[in-house]
Amino acid sequence: MPHYHPPKHLPLAWLLIALFWLSPVTPALFAQGPSSATEVAAAPKPSPAFNTLQKRAEEAWKANQMEDAAKLYRQAVGLRPAWPEGWGRLASSLFQLNRYAQARDAYRQTTVLTPKNGPSWAFLGLCEYELREYRPAFDHLVRSEQLGLGPDRDLNAQVKYHLAILWDTAGQFEAGLKEISWFPEQNLGSPEIIEAIGLSVLRRPWFPYEIPADQRGSVVEAGAAGFAEVSRQPDKAKALFEQLVSEYPKEHDAHYAYGHFLANIDPEAALREYKAELEITPSHVPARTEAAVLCLQMGQPENALRYAQEANNLEPNNASAHNLAGRALSDMGRPKDAIAELVAATRLEPKNSAFHLQLARAYQKTGETALATKEMAAFNDLEKKGPPPRPGFPAPPSQ
Repeated sequence: MPHYHPPKHLPLAWLLIALFWLSPVTPALFAQGPSSATEVAAAPKPSPAFNTLQKRAEEAWKANQMEDAAKLYRQAVGLRPAWPEGWGRLASSLFQLNRYAQARDAYRQTTVLTPKNGPSWAFLGLCEYELREYRPAFDHLVRSEQLGLGPDRDLNAQVKYHLAILWDTAGQFEAGLKEISWFPEQNLGSPEIIEAIGLSVLRRPWFPYEIPADQRGSVVEAGAAGFAEVSRQPDKAKALFEQLVSEYPKEHDAHYAYGHFLANIDPEAALREYKAELEITPSHVPARTEAAVLCLQMGQPENALRYAQEANNLEPNNASAHNLAGRALSDMGRPKDAIAELVAATRLEPKNSAFHLQLARAYQKTGETALATKEMAAFNDLEKKGPPPRPGFPAPPSQ
């Protein structure tokens, strides 16, 4: 069965390596059963020329002579194009030589020959990231996670870090924070990780090298607070968030981030932070929708409706804002008015089961039994299917 040794890490990885002990990669990690017609084809007849090249290539590989290894493996796969391990070693050698375009092409061959091999897809995506081919990089890194990366901690770290950055630069900050949260959940941190968490917390669609010098301080402080929050250090996180809004009181999204942290422990304080954010950033939609949620929880449907309607005015296609407006109207005893908002929410996000449940309840209140039954059936069907897939990668950043 084919097995691939992990190539050299990306430029930032030396800082990650200092933080965690890396388990040696074993052949079992990459052993995937036959995954293509090529792999199950009859073995090629022995070739003296190929055998000689294979032996010399392996000797160069083991001696860490990557230039020679790349040259020899290139010749070997020329003689045997369906040799997965040869393509993997060729790709790895080129990766370690920072020849990302050539390594990308070689990893493409490994994904064709071993399509269920998660690490091959991961390194293909990492090559594409280095080449700033962000859309395919995103797709292939996601696929690698879906297939599984095995126990290689460093490879998992690289994939999650780069996916987090891609989510952020596409404006999907919640998804970016979810990806980067893998590090604090395992109590693993580095300056790069703290920085990446800060970008998600402050909702900055930047690559790390794009952070302006005058905003690096706030990004780092937000990252430290976010790290403490995710690693379940609430007292430390609270102190760090307070420090953030104290030192950067006019920083966009700082008060929103603090409010988000406070939402489950002090709703009234969280609402004050959302209001502070709206004074700094009047067009801030997430602050309004989160404020609406809190108002509903605190029994203030009129205020919830106001925040939700303001969010709708700013983003007419915001499904959450329509849903919140519908919930508020329903709580105010106006189920007929609520239905229009809830219908809009389900139209915009038809796979959100909670939206169908809210609409079913509104129909029940108005006596529209048949429609209520239909929405409950949609709710039950979606619940059986599980949560909807995460959103696709939006338009990639221009570079």
